[in-house]
Amino acid sequence: MSLESHNGAMMKAVIFDLDGVIADTVELYYIATKRIADEIGVPFDHRLNQQLQGMSRQAMIEVLLGEKAGEWTIEEKVKLGERRGVYYRELIEQLTPQHILPGMYSLLQHIRNDGVPVALASSSSNAFTVVERLEIRSFFDVIVNVNTIAQLKPHPEIFLTAANELGVDPRDCIAIEDGEAGIQAIKQAGMFSVGIGKHLAPLSPDWLVERTEQVTWEQLKRMVARKRTTPLT
Repeated sequence: MSLESHNGAMMKAVIFDLDGVIADTVELYYIATKRIADEIGVPFDHRLNQQLQGMSRQAMIEVLLGEKAGEWTIEEKVKLGERRGVYYRELIEQLTPQHILPGMYSLLQHIRNDGVPVALASSSSNAFTVVERLEIRSFFDVIVNVNTIAQLKPHPEIFLTAANELGVDPRDCIAIEDGEAGIQAIKQAGMFSVGIGKHLAPLSPDWLVERTEQVTWEQLKRMVARKRTTPLT
């Protein structure tokens, strides 16, 4: 099944980010990164944590170090990223289906019931582990292996790869994100963008909501139809 798109074509697939969209892992991301920040004596808060969502491990370390980045060798930065990864993996071992964000399990069920293909486009190297811990693997036709992606968000490659693996034109896809880099990537890919969190308002996603439970399948279909019929200015 498909639904009419915002560009007059057909919406044939839905692509999800993982952390902060399906999985309640953003706070775990914060805890692991804050631990590294405290160890090396750099400031870190929840606002910066949100900005880092979707970035590669090494890009995240560069941003975290800020003005001090030049004081660290490439090898030292790699080790920092690896240590932060160890901290994060320790935390995600505690995940259960109870960590699925409100409304997301129902959304996945309704999309599956309508026969619309679904992909996961997460920049996390732990995506497969998180999906298994949440017991939602069966909902995804495609999970993009981030290790095969040369350029991560805000580059659109991971979303374009998801569409390609689903066999769907990117313009016929809906993509759901909570990260600034992710929304930028979706827009570059030419997909209908759903942004979760008012911090994304400056990026003007096609549909902006404050909370995950606001993204229902019926409302999403209505928003796509509304966008399609909005006159161009």
